[in-house]
Amino acid sequence: MGTYQEVKIIKNDEVSSLLDERNILVEDIQQVIFNAEEKGDKLYQPDGDKFLAKLEQSEATFYVEYSTADDGYTIYSAYFHRSQIVED
Repeated sequence: MGTYQEVKIIKNDEVSSLLDERNILVEDIQQVIFNAEEKGDKLYQPDGDKFLAKLEQSEATFYVEYSTADDGYTIYSAYFHRSQIVED
């Protein structure tokens, strides 16, 4: 895999709606999966044969639940939270 833009995302209508509701872009998902696959920084969930990966970007942390497929990565869920560390 050369760049995150090459990550092929597979999602059904329900997941597409969820991503729209949560204002999560396909590009965000691609970056999370690219990072997880390149660095191996992901959790394996054996009960569903899925992975959970996260990536911190600016003031947000994105989480994606996915599995590998022959022609890309199947997305099951994604969410993010914004946070900022304030030092006294």
